[in-house]
Amino acid sequence: MSPESFAVMAREPAVATEERLRTGASALGVELDPPRLAALTTFLDLLVSWNSRLNLVGEHERSALVDRHLVDSLAAVPLLAGLGAKLRVADIGSGAGLPGIPLAIAAGTREMVLIEPRRKRASFLRAVRRAQPELGLTVIERRGEELSDLEPAGFDAIVSRAALTDEALLGVARELLRDGGLLIAYRGASPSPGEAPGSSNASGFGPSQVHRYLLPGPGRSFALVVRERARFT
Repeated sequence: MSPESFAVMAREPAVATEERLRTGASALGVELDPPRLAALTTFLDLLVSWNSRLNLVGEHERSALVDRHLVDSLAAVPLLAGLGAKLRVADIGSGAGLPGIPLAIAAGTREMVLIEPRRKRASFLRAVRRAQPELGLTVIERRGEELSDLEPAGFDAIVSRAALTDEALLGVARELLRDGGLLIAYRGASPSPGEAPGSSNASGFGPSQVHRYLLPGPGRSFALVVRERARFT
């Protein structure tokens, strides 16, 4: 086999991954340019390597990691874009950096603060920070409820992917979000009654809004539950 053929074979997995990312993101209304696709592929490579040893997430196939985790994480990009550019965002209970790291890449945040109490997962997040310093990642190895020393009202958005209860998330967001900032919780296909559109059971926040989206594959309907921090004049 010629050297050119070997080169094509070596490129094919990355090309397939980038196409899968591009297609999945486009279905969510997110367009990924070559630098962002390359950054997401680098993150995926790190996730695959560490996941084989630490079982950071249940899926191990690259295609499943792309569809179920990376593309899923991108669902909040349009919401963050509506807040402006160079945002400061916190990912509560970040785990394997999901959704925070894909959001940092696709939304171009100024700083993404990854809050994760489990040591092995926090070690992985620090490895990603070292490998991709341009992303502006900060890793805090603490529980989401132990953040009283962070700057009050210092964040434009808080995201969380099935990490904390609604009440716990609201408590954190009440302290850390600026006026008009967004709390974005990744939930399943059927949010609980307290998360229904129009509910206002949380003081200091406007009514919740449910943004539904689809991922590749059958039965892949999910939702973001979004609350805006009240604006005070």
